[in-house]
Amino acid sequence: MIILSLAGIDYVLRVQDEKPRKEMYRQLELEVQRDELTSRNEEKRMIAEDMVNTSLKFKCIVRRVPEQFDGHKCLQNIKVGDVVGVLEEGIGPGGQYNLCSIERNAAVEESKFSIGWFPCSCLEKLK
Repeated sequence: MIILSLAGIDYVLRVQDEKPRKEMYRQLELEVQRDELTSRNEEKRMIAEDMVNTSLKFKCIVRRVPEQFDGHKCLQNIKVGDVVGVLEEGIGPGGQYNLCSIERNAAVEESKFSIGWFPCSCLEKLK
């Protein structure tokens, strides 16, 4: 009987100890998400400001949108057939991405330009 009581007390203490730890992990995850969002917004703002002074190298049409393409540096809300402007070629891991921009309808979207990486293999250069 004493062993069962000790096991019960040990279990209760472990469960109570896990609650603060889980709460701390949850708080850390929220802080990381908040920091990532702030960083992403600052980066997009800086790129958009610089884009005014940057000329497009060429334009491409989107031929394919990868299924798993959702990183914070990626060009978002793109669909097949969209025309994007290439600001810089061969960037990112392995030089497999282009820094692209797309002009949006300012009345519908929150900002006029969207800027981000897009895989070179999914783009076709316009003549």
